[in-house]
Amino acid sequence: MNISDELLARYFKGLCTPEESILVANYLKEIEDLPEHLLKKDEWDDAEDALITSEKSDKIFAAVKSETITRSVKLKRYKTLSAAAIVLVLLTVGVLVFNESRPVAFNSAKRKIKQTEMQAEITWKSFVNYTSNSQSLELPDGSKAIVYPNGELRYAMPFVKQKREIYLKGKSFFQVAKDKKHPFIVYSKEVSTTALGTSFTITANEHAKIIKVELHTGKVWIKNVSNARNLSRFSKILMPGDALVYNELKSEVNVIEKTPLAKELVKSNEVNFNQATLKEVLEKLKERYKIKIIYNEADLNEISFTGTIDLNHKPEKIIKEITDLNELKLTVTKEGYLISK
Repeated sequence: MNISDELLARYFKGLCTPEESILVANYLKEIEDLPEHLLKKDEWDDAEDALITSEKSDKIFAAVKSETITRSVKLKRYKTLSAAAIVLVLLTVGVLVFNESRPVAFNSAKRKIKQTEMQAEITWKSFVNYTSNSQSLELPDGSKAIVYPNGELRYAMPFVKQKREIYLKGKSFFQVAKDKKHPFIVYSKEVSTTALGTSFTITANEHAKIIKVELHTGKVWIKNVSNARNLSRFSKILMPGDALVYNELKSEVNVIEKTPLAKELVKSNEVNFNQATLKEVLEKLKERYKIKIIYNEADLNEISFTGTIDLNHKPEKIIKEITDLNELKLTVTKEGYLISK
């Protein structure tokens, strides 16, 4: 490494830039002896601040030279000073770098902490019906659901924020607790069903291309929410007894309005009801099972039923499931069954 005399002179006077100081310091670390020309006798003698005689100057020069050439104290001092200069330069550069990078790093850290806190605040709950029977579930807001076999409900906790949101796979019935400030929304594949206080059934089996929403009481708003494909958009309001059928494959929507008379189809031991009034269903059960069912017609006026009844089941089980779905009270009497609000 070649260092000019001019650079060395500026270094010892403290006039070097930080980069030059590091360069000279490294140079001084590598050499064993100071160059002869740095200690010329003529330069020593010509020093303006010399207040001693030439004779004494010669003696001092000889003593200083003999000590300096063999790793002198002065050289050590130079190296110590150079090391201090390096530390000072590194500290200065480090402070500058830290100050420049601190806002970005600090803001990034704050964002990560905030994201972690948000994730920690939200937990997901899932309910899957692995049985062959329908399973009842009460949601955190007091709403009730009946999940059919192989059905799954998933929702975030805390449940009630701006919205009450449910993600459904399969088939489920919902009896929604009234809360006008927090809409109740069920997402089933490409369709969302929104209600404020009502009861409805959604069928959205995972491998099927048909999504069906059946409204029992109140009103629901159904729309397409998928942006995955270029599908035609729709937005429908259902009235009690209506049903909406959406064909994913064809992107077709069909709304089936309530008919004056429910259509009934009997196949072996099953009875299928399509938008039947609850009174008609109970009367049919009375006829099939030869049992007595007492109820107040006014309590059932706005309730409809769409579904299949398996006649292999005991009447009490069938009636209990119907009353549970519609939040009705069932009392078993000696004569038969009493249904009330």
